[in-house]
Amino acid sequence: MPYRPRAGGGRAPLYRLAATMEGMSSPSGDQGAAPATPAPYIEKLRAPWWLWLVSYALCVAVGLALSPTNALLCTVISVVAAIIVTVLFVASAPSIIITQDTLQVGRARIERRFLGEATGFAGDGARYERGRGLNGLAFMSFRGWIDPVVKVIIEDPNDSTPYWIFSTKHPERVSAALGGAMSTQDVPSL
Repeated sequence: MPYRPRAGGGRAPLYRLAATMEGMSSPSGDQGAAPATPAPYIEKLRAPWWLWLVSYALCVAVGLALSPTNALLCTVISVVAAIIVTVLFVASAPSIIITQDTLQVGRARIERRFLGEATGFAGDGARYERGRGLNGLAFMSFRGWIDPVVKVIIEDPNDSTPYWIFSTKHPERVSAALGGAMSTQDVPSL
C-alpha cells in the first residue's frame, strides 16, 4: 500500500502506524502478533510530599539569595528552579514493572527465566539487606524514603550479578508477583 499523506500534510504518528501494521495480515496468513499481556504488577516510586515541599522551599530560598531586592526577578528565579525540580523528580522516579516475561526496575530489565528466588524484606531485615548484608556486585535501586526492599536472585551463569535488590512500597505484592514471599528469618545481631 503506497504512502498517502494525511489531510494536514503531515505523516501519521508512529503509534498509529504500529497499530495499523498489527492488523495487517502477513504472507503466512497470520493476523499479526498476539496482543501483549497486561503487566501483573506496576509501581511508580515517586518522591513523598514532604520532599516536594522542602524542594520548593529551597527554590524560594535560591530566588531570595540570588535576587534579594528585586521581587520580580526573585519570583522568576524561584519559578524556574521549581520547574527544574519538578522535571527532575518526575524524570528520575523509577518504575517497577513485572510482566509474564520480564522484570524491569527503572531502566534495567531482565528476563524472568534468569530469575531465582524473590524475597521481600521490611523493617530491620530491609536495613540489614541494604547495609551489612549487601553484596557490592548486586544491582541496586534504592530510594531513601522507601524502607522495604525486594531481593531477587539471578540464576544466569553468564551474569556476575548475584542478585537484584530494590526499594518498593509493597514488598509482599512484588514478591508474590515474582513467585516469592516475605522473609520470616531473624536479622543477624549487630
